[in-house]
Amino acid sequence: MNAVTRDDLMVAFERLQAQFEQQKSDIHAKDRAFNLLRETFIASNLEHTRALLESVGSDNPLHALAQGLSERLADQFTVWQKQVKARAKGAQFRENVNDSLLVFVYGKVKSGKSSLGNYVAWGHSEPTASMKAQAKVQPVYFSAEQTAVEGGDKHKEAEQNLQFRVGATEATSSIQGFRLPGLTWVDSPGLHSVNRANGDLAREYVEHADLILYTMSSQAPGRASDMGEIGELLADKKSLMVLLTNSDTTEEDEDDDGNLIHEVVMKPLRDQQTQREYVSGELLRLDDDALKYTRVLPLSTRFAETHPSELAASGVGDLFQTLKVICDSDALQLKLATPMKNLRNAIKDTAADLALLSDLAKGFDQQIREQGKAIEQEVRNLGLAGAAQMSRYVNQLFDAGYNDKLEGKLRNQLSRVLGDLADDALRAIGKTQQAGLRRAFDASGLSALPEYREVTEAKEYMAGTESGTKTAWGAGGSLLGGAVGFFFGGVPGAILGASIGSASSMAGRSAKARYETHQVVVGDNLEEQRQAALDAYANAVPTLLAEHVMGLYEPVRAGMQRYCEGLVTESNRLNERLDYLVETQQS
Repeated sequence: MNAVTRDDLMVAFERLQAQFEQQKSDIHAKDRAFNLLRETFIASNLEHTRALLESVGSDNPLHALAQGLSERLADQFTVWQKQVKARAKGAQFRENVNDSLLVFVYGKVKSGKSSLGNYVAWGHSEPTASMKAQAKVQPVYFSAEQTAVEGGDKHKEAEQNLQFRVGATEATSSIQGFRLPGLTWVDSPGLHSVNRANGDLAREYVEHADLILYTMSSQAPGRASDMGEIGELLADKKSLMVLLTNSDTTEEDEDDDGNLIHEVVMKPLRDQQTQREYVSGELLRLDDDALKYTRVLPLSTRFAETHPSELAASGVGDLFQTLKVICDSDALQLKLATPMKNLRNAIKDTAADLALLSDLAKGFDQQIREQGKAIEQEVRNLGLAGAAQMSRYVNQLFDAGYNDKLEGKLRNQLSRVLGDLADDALRAIGKTQQAGLRRAFDASGLSALPEYREVTEAKEYMAGTESGTKTAWGAGGSLLGGAVGFFFGGVPGAILGASIGSASSMAGRSAKARYETHQVVVGDNLEEQRQAALDAYANAVPTLLAEHVMGLYEPVRAGMQRYCEGLVTESNRLNERLDYLVETQQS
């Protein structure tokens, strides 16, 4: 079988690029739909949060609970938005590397990785300007933040020179690379030779790499420092090739004219095999399964350049064959589907976040219900205590006697009692304002006490008498009788005189008594007022307190419950739409 040439590889890469472009056009519409659904959900629920707070006045004792609820949910939204941004950032990174075969290269100074990168990019390890001008496909170079490395490349040096530095001072100080259609080649200083930002970026590349190449010079294969870095790469179980670079030597010979010439030849196969076996043994010491996903390959780009017909012997042909197999493999076909898979994962993550939000809302709703029950029970207990307190006050007032300011005092005392009791009832919800509670109490519905009145009875008494004629006639009769008796003389005369006197007396008018009627105060209606006061101001305390407290609490509780129910409903609705989006991806 003929070795895969660089030209063969470029054709495979171009075909792969066309597949990626088609896939990208398919995903964009669904990705936009997903983002729109997510953003609409966030905006809607943030608006609901603002509306909830506006519905609860700052002087309402339940404002603290409403504020706490909104802040808790807003915090959850913030976390969710951060997750969304993180996914978006990751998606942007993956879009840059997932639309091609990603090869990530590690290696220390003078390990041959720069020569290899240039060979893949241009077909030459140290391309000249004319070679670059003649290239059919121009690689696009890029670089990340520079890391301070003594003797390292300058900032964006590869971008400016369109190649990696090769030579005695070779040292990579930043993550850099190039792109060809269907291929992204990334060159790294090494795991422990970068700053934090580049270290994080390196790990991102490793996570998404289709193939990791680790270059080590065949002059000193299997050094402890090299194996230490490889050990960290093995932990990811990624496809890894350890390239034993510079697996060539220079031999002196004479040409047909007898001139001394130097010829680049590959190291003897026996030596190559010995080095391969040694490095493989070191790999197994790091991981018993290392050779299942790791290959050790002697390689020389210098030999490949000077002997283009012997790519297979140089090891470069083997590397190109590996890359072409990856292009045609099921693994890369899975990578073609990665953007859609990533979107499905983002939807799944969003659904998990929505479940957390729903659980949060349901948890708050349950707390609100439990709190409502506790408040109702507290109100009942306090109502009975308040009734007893008002009863004592009513009795004290009435025992002191009538006072024309009685009703005003009762109303003031009732407001104070209800304010204190309401404060106690709502204390568990948050900081309350007693003055606000008292002002909020509406006393207009209280029954008025009956007006004070005295109880009277009608009584008759004698005011005097009227004079009569009986006395005058009696006196006259006596005189007349005496005269007659004297005239007739003797006993007969006396009897006759007495008879005349008596008759005169009977003939006169008798004297008459005069009587009048007056209303006399015999009591008052204070006891009736007392009972009315007890009914209106004492016995009614449980009902008044319940109406007062629940009147303050119920609108807020209902608003918070509607908020929670709305959040759950919208979460479910968004989940349904996301499920539909996933179904259309799979169809």
